[in-house]
Amino acid sequence: MDNDVLEPYNPYTLFLIFVLLLLASGRDCDQKLDFLGSLIQATQTSVQSMRRGLETLQAGFRPARPNA
Repeated sequence: MDNDVLEPYNPYTLFLIFVLLLLASGRDCDQKLDFLGSLIQATQTSVQSMRRGLETLQAGFRPARPNA
């Protein structure tokens, strides 16, 4: 398992610390976490949909190429 994500100067670690500090500074932390979770889930769904669309588009182009 790669532990590069937990290194102190990794951008992902710094972003996670930043988000946690922002969430901890307010009183409505639960609402912010719910919003962040739904935002991440919506982003994941969008990326998966785009990936499937691009794969379908690429599969449609394969028969059009003569030497593929």
